[in-house]
Amino acid sequence: MRRNPWTLWIAATLVVAALVHTATVRALPSVLMARALARVGASNVMHYSGPANASSRSLVRPNPDMLYAVCRFDLSTGPVRLTAHVAHSTYWSVSVYDAATNNFFVRNDRQIGGDSIEIVALRRGMKLPPLGAATERAILIAPTERGLFMVRLLIDDDAHLAALQAIQHQATCGAVGRPGGPG
Repeated sequence: MRRNPWTLWIAATLVVAALVHTATVRALPSVLMARALARVGASNVMHYSGPANASSRSLVRPNPDMLYAVCRFDLSTGPVRLTAHVAHSTYWSVSVYDAATNNFFVRNDRQIGGDSIEIVALRRGMKLPPLGAATERAILIAPTERGLFMVRLLIDDDAHLAALQAIQHQATCGAVGRPGGPG
């Protein structure tokens, strides 16, 4: 029995296509997040942005109606803490992303009853640091060593911009118990 020469060619093509597809699906999110994190700036430091405009590209597709405060976290030296004042007068949220773009934590102003939140990210096996006095707290076991904290505030009226920026700038981020870090 003689085999069709196209059978081997088609089988090889399908195997290569499956390998390329799998590699792309597994690697692309991490590659894209690594590029995005590099644009944010130094690790374990809060970075603030004003209203987005045509040249705003430190974040992917920033919304011009939002203020952003972002912290690229790196847990290689220990836990990292984010503290933020919650704006209840407009939409406010905090999200945490891992190194593969997965959102693994989110809270918004309607879910937080108090005026502040403290989020401590750490890896499994790390010692929990002393905690602050925030009215709401989250202890997160991060799925990856690096990732991103993102605080968003909706600019509901340009007349409120200065007050919203004051709230935005109350957000802090840093390695816990290290020079320059909170706690």
